Amino acid sequence: MVTVTGNCHSPNIYYLIINMIIDRLKPFFLWLHDANHVANFQRKFGILPNDYPTDTVSTTFLNQNENFNNNNNDSSSQYCNGYDLNKHITNGYRNAKDDDLKTKSSQHKGHERKITYDTNVIDECIEEIQHKKRSSSSTAVAQQLVSKTELADKSKGLLDYKIDNWFWYYFFQFGAALGNEIFYILFFPTWVWNVDGSVARKISILWAFFMYIGQATKDILEIPRPRSPPVLKLEKRYLEEYGFPSTHAMFAAGIPLSLVLLSIQRYDFNIWIGIAFAATTCVWVCLSRIYLGMHTFLDIIAGTIYALFLVYLMFPYVDAIDQFQLNFALAPLLNFSIGILLIKFYPSPKQWSTARSDTTVILGSAFGLCSATTTMFKLGLLKKPLTPPIYSIIYPNYLHCLLRTVLGLILIFLTRQIVKNVVLRITCFIYGLDYRNPECKRLAKIEMPYYYLTYFAIGFNISFSCPVFFRAIGIGRDYSYTEI
Repeated sequence: MVTVTGNCHSPNIYYLIINMIIDRLKPFFLWLHDANHVANFQRKFGILPNDYPTDTVSTTFLNQNENFNNNNNDSSSQYCNGYDLNKHITNGYRNAKDDDLKTKSSQHKGHERKITYDTNVIDECIEEIQHKKRSSSSTAVAQQLVSKTELADKSKGLLDYKIDNWFWYYFFQFGAALGNEIFYILFFPTWVWNVDGSVARKISILWAFFMYIGQATKDILEIPRPRSPPVLKLEKRYLEEYGFPSTHAMFAAGIPLSLVLLSIQRYDFNIWIGIAFAATTCVWVCLSRIYLGMHTFLDIIAGTIYALFLVYLMFPYVDAIDQFQLNFALAPLLNFSIGILLIKFYPSPKQWSTARSDTTVILGSAFGLCSATTTMFKLGLLKKPLTPPIYSIIYPNYLHCLLRTVLGLILIFLTRQIVKNVVLRITCFIYGLDYRNPECKRLAKIEMPYYYLTYFAIGFNISFSCPVFFRAIGIGRDYSYTEI
């Protein structure tokens, strides 16, 4: 009887223990999620709010419960972690009289910038840096450049920022770029064309796995980004996404570590140098997201732990998945279909954000790259190495590396421009929409094929068309032991 009673109540004991642990840790989690820590980090590294004229607006940004009033004291603003009562997302705060504020634009001192939904990633990064540098100009210079309308808009109380230390600005901007699409565009082509296609292929499998889960988790939990104010948000592209867990932290923790673990299985090098490189990259990217005001410390810690856990789960199966990709003739068709299903079952967001399209880009790129390798292997363009690993590192012909990178990126750019325009026009024609209207790209029935087909083609060309072209013109690299 005692044994039965103990078994019946043992689950309750476990629940009590879990709840007790959660209750003990909850204050610590709330402390990590405090937006004031992010604001203090920004201030220490030179991100400061602009000094608006005193007759226009008066601000105090370090009190999380502060109400912001204009000079007439006839209205106030309230905040809920970056969201106002009318669901307006701003870089600063909402004035109650500003009912016509649009969430699709982000206004700054002396500058108004529309948030775009389909721009070249490199162009957008350049535009963002140029925009921020302009916004840091002195008040006197800015007033000479802006119109009376823009000055009136500033008086509505939109908090802005200025850069007080340009070294840290570029240091953290570059660190953040290591987790952005611009890095994906450069990393995978460079690794496939100049280093090791086998490692790049397996990295893409892990990348798609934990980034899909991470993005879906964010849209399911719906935990907002840090409250603004006090945080100053420098990156406009991701404003409408949720913040927990940080997928940039997941990328920064998962990709470098996976790269080291996969490379050590094939090449002879000092693993501790690789671990140090992976850890440095992870910390750099994570702190950069804090600097940009896009995540709390809890977001990046959770993202890092989440990525390490998912890599731990997935890593033992990567070799088996890769061998299946190489040997199964219908793998490209299967990859394409799985990608469509994953997009179809992606959690539907309550409001539009870039999360869904970014996830589609990742899936398209990864499945396209893997499908191309299957095609290469079945055509006899890839052969198994004569000797098993471990291999010594052989340094390539640097001139050929440069030529492959430049010519390859040109081909990828042409692929992107051609495929995206063709897909956009065809899908808009099917649904009776005007392809010239940028709002069409926000519709799921247009957005999903638009991004998926474009980046599937890009991934395929990275791993098939470009290597074949390089061989044809005599600048192909040695594929004897780097592909399988």
